[in-house]
This record gives sequence, structure tokens and C-alpha cells, in this order.
Amino acid sequence: MPQIRVLIGLIAVAIAAVLASADSLQLASQLQQDPWGVQSAAQRFSGAATRLPPLDEVGYISDLAVDGKDGTPAFLAAQYALAPRLVTPVGRAALADGTAPRYAVGNFSRPTDFAAAGAKAGYTVEADLGNGVVLYTKALYTKAK
Repeated sequence: MPQIRVLIGLIAVAIAAVLASADSLQLASQLQQDPWGVQSAAQRFSGAATRLPPLDEVGYISDLAVDGKDGTPAFLAAQYALAPRLVTPVGRAALADGTAPRYAVGNFSRPTDFAAAGAKAGYTVEADLGNGVVLYTKALYTKAK
């Protein structure tokens, strides 16, 4: 008789473990899989990655401040998606002394005038790649084409 009680106890523990595992799996599936948008950025920037030279420095233009709460993860995700290229925010000093990169990518969180945003940074739109991603060329190079 004691062996039957032990067997029933083991079966009850096994059933409880299976139910707990199922509950844990359900909770895990509800969590956001890509909280920083790295995988979605790789998809969004794939068009730009195929058009940009693989080892060039690339400027970065956005409607989000790079040092802001939303802008930092967006910038880092763009850097990851465009690696091995060096992606750097387009700064006024680089524009003034002529060291700004030939190409820049735009990463926009909402619809805006992409041409005006690029023009402020000294770039012209080369291609609107959709989903807030824009490929820019430095204005100097655009005129020379």
C-alpha cells in the first residue's frame, strides 16, 4: 500500500511540473521578442545596406535625438544593421570643414519632409527606401553626377 501512495505522489508532482512548464512557456511567448528593434532595423535597412559601399563611413540623420531615450536605441540598431560600416551622426563641424561622409541614411520615426531634413544636413535624397529609411548623398556629389 505505501508503494501506491508514493507512485500517486510522483504522478501528481509530474503533472504539476508539466502544468508549470506550460504556464511558463505561455508567459515567455507573451514577452516582446525584439524590445530594441534590432531585428526589425536589419530588415528596414537592408535596402540601404545593399546600396552603400561596404567599408565607407555613413552619416546618420534622424528626427530623434541620438542622445535621447528613443533616439539612442534607434541609432544603435541602425549601426548594427549597417555594420561593418561606421555610422556616425552628421554634425555641423563635419559639414563646415568638409569631412562629412559622402552618404547618409535617414531613420525617421514618423512621416516628414525627408528632403528638407537632408538639406539641413547638406544632403539630398537619393532614394526613399520606405518605412522611414532614406538614403542621402552629400549635396556636393549630387551636383557632380
